[in-house]
Amino acid sequence: MKFQASTVLRNFIFLFANQFFNLIIPLLVFPFLVKILGLELFGLYSITYAGIIFCFMFCDYGFNFSGSKYIAVNRFDILKRDRAFSTITSIKIAIALLIAAIWTVFVFIDARFEGHLLFGLLFIGMIFGNAINMQWFFQGMEQLGWYSTINSVIKLLSNVLILFVVKSPADIYFIPLIYSVAFLLTGIITITVAIITLKVDFKFLSFSSSRMFLKEGFDYFITISTTSLVFNGTIIILSFFEKNILIIGVFSALDRIIKILVSVYVPYSTAIYPRNMFNFQISTERGKQSVIKYGTIAVVLAIGCIAAIFLLADIILNFLNPELTSYAMWLRIFSVWLLFIIINNLLGYHYMNGLNQSGIFRNANTIYTIITVALMFLGSFLYSFKGCIGAVLTGEILLTLMLVYKSKSHKLAF
Repeated sequence: MKFQASTVLRNFIFLFANQFFNLIIPLLVFPFLVKILGLELFGLYSITYAGIIFCFMFCDYGFNFSGSKYIAVNRFDILKRDRAFSTITSIKIAIALLIAAIWTVFVFIDARFEGHLLFGLLFIGMIFGNAINMQWFFQGMEQLGWYSTINSVIKLLSNVLILFVVKSPADIYFIPLIYSVAFLLTGIITITVAIITLKVDFKFLSFSSSRMFLKEGFDYFITISTTSLVFNGTIIILSFFEKNILIIGVFSALDRIIKILVSVYVPYSTAIYPRNMFNFQISTERGKQSVIKYGTIAVVLAIGCIAAIFLLADIILNFLNPELTSYAMWLRIFSVWLLFIIINNLLGYHYMNGLNQSGIFRNANTIYTIITVALMFLGSFLYSFKGCIGAVLTGEILLTLMLVYKSKSHKLAF
């Protein structure tokens, strides 16, 4: 048990470092880009980057969970491990080719890219770089040291390079170029590391058992895509109704604070996922105990973060911008979202998936997404950002109730 705990802790540290350089460091670059590019070009950059994130979702196809789970269960079966490595990587590359073609058409027909075609097209490198990203494999093997180190160093250097290279609006093309090179370099190096250090027999464009892997990844893909629609679509939906840029900026600041906290939880969830899946293979009871053990830590920390926000909201917002302090109450309300996000992640991804009931989670998540998106449209129309906050919080609580009900009705309860 001490070995298992140390492995989870080590992987959490690696994944937290990875998450820090993936999300936190780029957040520090955003204010710089706003000043250099100006609001119009920064808006184009933000829209484009958001679109690329959705492209990642399609290319990943849920393999970050299904592939990691397969590797975690079959890590000692070299033939199955190598087959999964080759097939999943090949499928992701094939999907990336299709997505890249669609993205190219989108850039050419969207009027917002008029005069900036090269800028939009340079993001294609990120699509292919994400396709050959090997985090899912090293996560399943619970050997994230190499991946995290390589990814963190490259992401840090790429963001620092942007600070030095982007000096005027005319340099906007360097942003997707640098990011694309960083993503591709990370993928190529980590594939090479897997082949050399773990002696993986990689067969390029091998589609052996692709139907099985696509089937296993489907539920995860639906769940992740619907979750992403709610998690990443709030600002876009709000902008349909709220024309005051200041209000959108206020909501973006509140939203970013909460998502930074979520981004801290993500590496922990990712680190404990293969351990929970492995324990479920030993026995259902051991899997449940594993989820309770590691989940309790996450819930306690979430409650601590929420308590800190309730106490320090005024100070936090005043530090960011004194004009934000009048919205401290809404930050406190919004922070409760964090707790239910973590509870639903544990119930759905860790517990139900461990019991091979991902279909139940997928269906509940689909209903939750439809209701939440509808509430977001209605709330934004009637009450601006306040309605949007109320909508996402209501939707997340509703998902918790649905998952608890489904667990009891299918006799899956702890």
